[in-house]
Amino acid sequence: MEHNDLIKKLKKEYENIKVNEKGIDIMKKSIDKAKKEKTNTKKWIGIGIAASLAIFIIAPNVSPTVAMAMNKIPVIAQITNIITLNKYSNPNKNVNVELPIVENENNSLQDFNKTTDNYIKTLVEKFESEFNEGDKKSLDISYNVVADNENIFSLKIVGLEVAASGYQYSKVYNLNKNTGEILELKDIFKENSNYIEILTENVKNQMRKQMQEDENKIYFIDKEDEPGKQFEQIKENQNFYINNNNDLVILFDEYEVAPGYMGALEFTIPNQDIKDILK
Repeated sequence: MEHNDLIKKLKKEYENIKVNEKGIDIMKKSIDKAKKEKTNTKKWIGIGIAASLAIFIIAPNVSPTVAMAMNKIPVIAQITNIITLNKYSNPNKNVNVELPIVENENNSLQDFNKTTDNYIKTLVEKFESEFNEGDKKSLDISYNVVADNENIFSLKIVGLEVAASGYQYSKVYNLNKNTGEILELKDIFKENSNYIEILTENVKNQMRKQMQEDENKIYFIDKEDEPGKQFEQIKENQNFYINNNNDLVILFDEYEVAPGYMGALEFTIPNQDIKDILK
């Protein structure tokens, strides 16, 4: 099926969908917000990836355009906008999903969108498979752009599960604009470098400093009487992104390195501290 025909087909299906009152309310608020934020709407492309989440009732709530002021890159070109499709499962399962679809001028991001789409789908299927009738728990999945610079575009998918208490986790997808590949942490360091040890010590030193300055901050380190509960070192594929100051940011989920009240945590590693092992 040609790309334009697919868009028309999906658009027709969307128009025939009955949206519940909650969806309509969210739609109106999102549209009002989008009208205030944008001055120009780009043409929608690449929307077909949304069809892979057919287990949901699909309702296109808003199409916010995020203008990126950057030069064209040979492979990826510039990121032109992000389409948001809100998707609701059976309301009894309390699932609310925002699916991001990233676009660029040459429409070369299908693989990136498919990867993020599959990750979200996996989270939802797992939650729904464990959901029992009458459960009060819920799942909300959202996203935000945490970095967008000359070489890397970073999209953060955030999951929030609420039951007796909340649990927030995230996954950042870092797109190398020059190669079109999704980067893992090891990819930004020289081969055979001891980046895990260096980053771990940097993060632990930041934790120690924070605890010295604020008694309300607690991290799972330096407690020999609690074996197995301590943060030993970062993972080889630890969540990360490169911020717009070109510094590395390491992310941890709730409860991963600190008590739940500390929330999800980020630690910025100054570029000068790791410049010798960067590629």
